[in-house]
Amino acid sequence: MRCKGMRKLLCAISMAALLVSMTACNSSQDNFTPDYESAIGAIFINNEQELPENTKVYADFADNSYSFDLDAACVYYFSASADVAYAGDQNFTSMTFGANLDNDSVGAEGAIAYLPQEESENSVTAYYLYHDEEGVYFDTETYFDRMEITDQCAMTGIDYSCQVTFEIQQPTTSFSMIYYDENHSEISKTDYTPEEVTDYQTFELGSEVGSVEIICYDANGSELETMTITPDNPSTVICFDDGGQILASRYLRFTWEK
Repeated sequence: MRCKGMRKLLCAISMAALLVSMTACNSSQDNFTPDYESAIGAIFINNEQELPENTKVYADFADNSYSFDLDAACVYYFSASADVAYAGDQNFTSMTFGANLDNDSVGAEGAIAYLPQEESENSVTAYYLYHDEEGVYFDTETYFDRMEITDQCAMTGIDYSCQVTFEIQQPTTSFSMIYYDENHSEISKTDYTPEEVTDYQTFELGSEVGSVEIICYDANGSELETMTITPDNPSTVICFDDGGQILASRYLRFTWEK
C-alpha cells in the first residue's frame, strides 16, 4: 500500500508571511508573553508505548525542531516571541498548516501511516501539546481521544485545531530509483534502504532525465508500489519501520537542472 498523501512543506517564505499576518497587530508592543495555557499541538501515541503516569513528558529539541523518542506522531505550532514561531511535525506522511487570522491560531490537517500487529491493541491515544519555560510537553494525566485504528479512521482536536487520518500501510524495507529519458528508455538504476536517505533530501537530476520510477519493496522483496516522479510531480514519501507501529517517513524531493 502506498503513502497516499504528500507532505506539504511550510517553507521559510510562507512562514515569514504567516508570521507577519499573525503578529502585525502586536508589532508595536515592547513585550511579548507566550500563552502557556493554550494547546500548541497534538501528539498521537501508540498504546503499546509505555508512558509514566501523571507526568509531563518533554520533547527533545534539535535543529530548530521538536520531537519525541516515542512510538508516536506529533504536530505543533506556537509563537516563542514577537518575531519567532515554531511549526513542525514528526512521523506524518502529509501535513498542511492553516492560519485563522481572526483568533491568531494555526491548525493542521495530516495523515499518519500505521502498521497493525496481531499481538497489539492496535489503538492510539491523543494528547494536546503545551509549552512552558522548559520546552514542549504533554501531560500523561489527560488525553483528549483514544481509538482503535482502522484504515482511514480520523481523530479531531478541538483545543488545538487538527484533523488526523490514519492509513493502514506496510513499511518499505528497500526501494529502487530507475531513471528514464524522455522516451522512457532506462538510463540508470540505484537501490536504497530508507536509512540511506534523509528526510527532505533533494535529488538533483540532469536535463537528460525525463522521469524517475521509485519501486518500493517489503521485507520479503515483494513489490509494494511504484511511484513516478516528473517535473510536475517532483516529490514523494517513503514510509518505513523505525521500531514502532506508527511508521516513520522520508520526504524526498527531485529537481531538474534548467
